[in-house]
Amino acid sequence: MNDAGDGQAPDDLDVSANPNRRTAVLGAAALGAAALTPTAFQVTSAAAADPPSADTASSGTFNSAGRIDVHQHANPPASRQWLIDHGLLPPSGGPPWAQWDLASTLQIMDQTGVAAAVLSGPVPAEFLSGLTADLIREMTRIGNDGLAEVVRSQPKRFGFFAYLPLTQVDIALEAAAYALDTLKADGVSVNMHAAGLYLGDPSFDPVLAELNRRKAVVFTHPFNLAGCGGTPVAEFLVDFLADTTRAAVKMVLAGTLTRFPDIRWILPHGGGFFPYMAGRLQLGTYLGAGVDEATAVRALKRFYYDTAMPTSPHATPSLLAAAGADRILYGSDWPAATADGARLNARAIDTDPFLDAATRRRVNRENAQRLLPALARRMG
Repeated sequence: MNDAGDGQAPDDLDVSANPNRRTAVLGAAALGAAALTPTAFQVTSAAAADPPSADTASSGTFNSAGRIDVHQHANPPASRQWLIDHGLLPPSGGPPWAQWDLASTLQIMDQTGVAAAVLSGPVPAEFLSGLTADLIREMTRIGNDGLAEVVRSQPKRFGFFAYLPLTQVDIALEAAAYALDTLKADGVSVNMHAAGLYLGDPSFDPVLAELNRRKAVVFTHPFNLAGCGGTPVAEFLVDFLADTTRAAVKMVLAGTLTRFPDIRWILPHGGGFFPYMAGRLQLGTYLGAGVDEATAVRALKRFYYDTAMPTSPHATPSLLAAAGADRILYGSDWPAATADGARLNARAIDTDPFLDAATRRRVNRENAQRLLPALARRMG
């Protein structure tokens, strides 16, 4: 295996898992979908046929309709069964998003004024330990085929970001070509780190070079901090945000954003802490670990940021000042955030005093329409 620091792609990055967490958590993280027959996605509700209009207020207490949600996960039945068969998910129960179903998804979308959502299924590298390369390839293909089938069944309601397993560079390149050329994915999804290496590590350059050539949209997703043990604080409260921040900073310091200028990056959860600590990058130059002010400012505006559970009157002013209104996208994190969380997230956008009507339209819909033109065309 090549050394991760020598600039060469490793043949097969070493991954490890905590066996006590593996079954319980991979179901939470393995969000890929499997290929299902079209009849499995037929929904008879009027909501499925008539998505909320951008010009019509949604039902309930929400003020905005026609939203495009760039941060949803899916785990349809065949994908769930594959994970069960391979010991990666318990036969019954599991986290809410491991029990994904289309009808409930459409229902919460309609309740929160979401006209279309982009599905993804990021699988943390820590949970690929014990799987052979062939099984990782199979899991990736099944998951991306399944997400594409959801889109084919409801083309006006869904798009998808295809999963790429960064621990296997060759498989990731295969998956990118198949998903973008054959399945017509709207972009790809990668994790912030794989096998302890963060985005920006040269091991991943072959994948990023191909995505740059294609001018791809790359949705990133965090997990537990690499190399950290358990804490009494739930990981999603702090560690996920810190994981995102680590990856963003690593890419800035490594020059990744400069070397691959045509990748359109999406950071979830408001970018973690990155928009609010970027000034430390400049201060860090005095300690030999930072960048100049101009580079830091450019980096802030190279990312898109979704609103999944960071939006509040406390966070919005800083995010707007750092990124600009044209770089913020609506995101719910359904079904990880649960129905109550999705409703809370929508209400936060609708009532945020720092979002005027024009900015709210950009966040809810217009920015995503520009970033994801194929989805915008399908929506009509």
